[in-house]
Amino acid sequence: MNKELTKLFLELNIGEDTIQKIDSIRKSQPSRKVRSSGKNVSGSYPSQKMGVTIQFESRTLELAAIYEKEFDSNVIEYYDQPETFPIRYQNKGRNIGHHYTPDFFVIEKDWIGYEEWKTEKDLFNLILKYPNRYSVDEAGTFRCPPAEEYARECGLSFRIRTSDEIDWILQRNIRFLEDYLLGNKIDISPTKKAQVINLVTEKPGISLEKLLNLNLDFNADDIYHLLAQNEIYADIKAALITDFDKFSIYQNKESSDAFYNMSNANVKDILHVSTLNIFPLQPLLWSAEQCTILSIGDSSISIMNGEREIKIPHALFEKLYHEGTIKPLINSNNESSTSEEVLDIILSASPKSLEEANRKFSVLQSHWNGISLEELKVSPRTFRDWVKKYKDAESQFGNGFVGLITKRNNQGNRERKLSPEVIGLMDEYIKEKFENPRSSNLNSIYKRFYQECNDRRWTPPSFVTFWKESKKRPVYVQTEKRKGAKAAYDTEKFYFEIETTTPRHGDFPYQVCHLDHTELDIELVCSDTHENLGRPWLSLLIDAYSRRILSFYLTFDPPSYRSCMMVLRECVRRNSRLPKMLVVDGGKEFHSVYFDTLLAKYNVTKAQRPGSKPKFGSVCERLFGTTNTEFIHNLLGNTQIMKNVRVVTKKFNPKHNAIWTFESLHEMMNEWCYEIYDQQIHSTLGTSPRNFYENRLYKTGKREHTFVRYDELFEIMTLPSTSKQTAKIQPGRGVRINNIYYWGDMLDHPEIEGQSVYVRYDPFDMSIAYAYVNKYWIKLRSENFMTFENRTEKEIQMATIEIRQRMRNAGNAIEITGTIIAKFLDSAESKEVLQIQHLKDKAAKLMGKVADREGNQSKSNGPKSEGRHLHLVKEENVMPSDKIGKTDTQKFVAYGEF
Repeated sequence: MNKELTKLFLELNIGEDTIQKIDSIRKSQPSRKVRSSGKNVSGSYPSQKMGVTIQFESRTLELAAIYEKEFDSNVIEYYDQPETFPIRYQNKGRNIGHHYTPDFFVIEKDWIGYEEWKTEKDLFNLILKYPNRYSVDEAGTFRCPPAEEYARECGLSFRIRTSDEIDWILQRNIRFLEDYLLGNKIDISPTKKAQVINLVTEKPGISLEKLLNLNLDFNADDIYHLLAQNEIYADIKAALITDFDKFSIYQNKESSDAFYNMSNANVKDILHVSTLNIFPLQPLLWSAEQCTILSIGDSSISIMNGEREIKIPHALFEKLYHEGTIKPLINSNNESSTSEEVLDIILSASPKSLEEANRKFSVLQSHWNGISLEELKVSPRTFRDWVKKYKDAESQFGNGFVGLITKRNNQGNRERKLSPEVIGLMDEYIKEKFENPRSSNLNSIYKRFYQECNDRRWTPPSFVTFWKESKKRPVYVQTEKRKGAKAAYDTEKFYFEIETTTPRHGDFPYQVCHLDHTELDIELVCSDTHENLGRPWLSLLIDAYSRRILSFYLTFDPPSYRSCMMVLRECVRRNSRLPKMLVVDGGKEFHSVYFDTLLAKYNVTKAQRPGSKPKFGSVCERLFGTTNTEFIHNLLGNTQIMKNVRVVTKKFNPKHNAIWTFESLHEMMNEWCYEIYDQQIHSTLGTSPRNFYENRLYKTGKREHTFVRYDELFEIMTLPSTSKQTAKIQPGRGVRINNIYYWGDMLDHPEIEGQSVYVRYDPFDMSIAYAYVNKYWIKLRSENFMTFENRTEKEIQMATIEIRQRMRNAGNAIEITGTIIAKFLDSAESKEVLQIQHLKDKAAKLMGKVADREGNQSKSNGPKSEGRHLHLVKEENVMPSDKIGKTDTQKFVAYGEF
């Protein structure tokens, strides 16, 4: 335990037992791994303050809480998903007990304890459902007495935080400035610094828009660096930085406060309970549940919900009342209820009825102004009828106009002709016989219904009536019961974001990016043998804000961690950048140890969208569709026709018409992604993705201090490791990785023999590997270098499976070694087993060599990085972790400068 915490515990007078409890929580791993339940986006945030990845269960709640703690100097430490503990309470006369997991355990300078985050809407519903578990005190603070009791017994505290406490303007501004706040301090040239400070001093309150449009020597990055370094000042709680014309900049805080005090501040009227016109015993509707006001006290209002009494502070009741969460069941104000009835009559009238009412009202006004009925062409009897209806409505509703509206929608007998018994039986057959996984035909259900009506001596309705009744049911509910949730997803209710949160696509390029895979609708052939190789897989990394394709990766292998690593490697090669937040789905390739470690090392927040909810990844899904329809489907050998395979003949089979090779498709895909699509007008943006991207970077900054250099060190960091991540150095043999021994001269040292070292291997060339020895990444060669050279991990895996199966058939149980694999690869038998895979890998490697040549060129032109070695790579104070990405832990060690 560090000195700061020891001093804090002494100041807060924390007992020894409590200190041991805190120490146990600090050392333990998260008690559970968060998941996406269906509507929330979960993930992990690489915390610089904690040096570990912190899980969040919701992008709009827990992630906001993480940012609050990350940048709050009062928060010393915080831990996600701490230990579970038992809570007990009563509900509806029953004793209930279960384990409870809070969201965070927080250590602040003046407070230590558990913390739970929930939306106010959820809390109100929980208060009604479990009044003894959740409650509201007189100050309007939400409480959880059972959890507080457990925390008190441990000498700790417990509190509930709500969504209303989140300052979303501050949240968005912190996320915007995060690169400048957490990154290394950049020295701005004195000339640029003096220019900005002088301008802000001369023109206090100058908007960011005007400052950027001056086109002087400084740029947006310089301004944001100065803001982060407190060289200039802006109130980041007052306005969004992205509202460039409203975001005012001052020389310092004192100057900002002075100008604010000089301006006329709008003072909002304070609402009081007395203005709400409520009274005791008044029935209410609270979240669709009927309640009654028992009494109105000086500080709180007592509400009876069933047999439970709930006390709500005045301020909270006013808030709920004006939000519409609490509504009066009957309105005591006759004028108010009358005006609502008048409004209902007008809103329910058809346009034709309103037009006729307006004509009648015009006639009445004209006659009362002296124009005769003959001139108006209205008979006296009709006129008297209109006057009577006008006066009757005026006395009843206080508005005579509504009496002139023809209520044709209420005329006639609108009662159903069918008996209630027949209607009930019809509903039963539709809900139970028709809406079930059997997906029976409606006509067959009607026949059974018809027969039962006859058996009961009831008059059955026609099939049309039965069909119309089935159509009255919600489409989503009916489809879900007949075909499942996936089939019904298209008709699911769409939820609009009407509350202020962080924008789903971010505020600037690279803030939110999406990564996904799809199998392209085209068959490819080998460039040498013209043998069919099948359909390739495309991986895309897309910037959500500008819709720009940052990188793509084409391969024959199904999605795996290799695809993820390669598409991120390509992104750095092309852009020298990685995303701030990467949105992925629940595929296992996105949850490997290697992938999570890479993201954590480069401070990338990983967000997982809900499963079977493609609308959460609409940015990728739409672009996949566009790529297929506008590009792939125009090539010979595309597989559109295979959607209706029964009509396909040999002549039109895509496998026989395929002429495109992997190399040629990769070249065309490169042009499509980075040139054609990039410069097309995007319907959502109103301009091309490239223009939108470049214009936004001008205002939000290029953030060059976050650039990642594409060099050998980065390539090593994108390589996978074994499940243990370590291998033991065996004297004279080296380290064993995936049944293959690797050796290097630096391993021949008595001090390190027998030690376990961190290792990585190249999945595209199994002849080489890397080991972390004495703070250096050293390059190793395999024992059968010539055989394994340019052999991919996929080939080795296929060969191992084939060897193991042959041994099993022969009844042998021999350990598979690198030598056995090498002999198999050299044999003629392997040519038969691995031929197709070898051709696929060969095609992919040809394009990989092209990318490597471009990458080597970018290394010389990329951002400078001091102290980095290429062949012999040194990392100071680094201990790669084997814990990240597993269920029982989320820890990683932040890598320093190399």
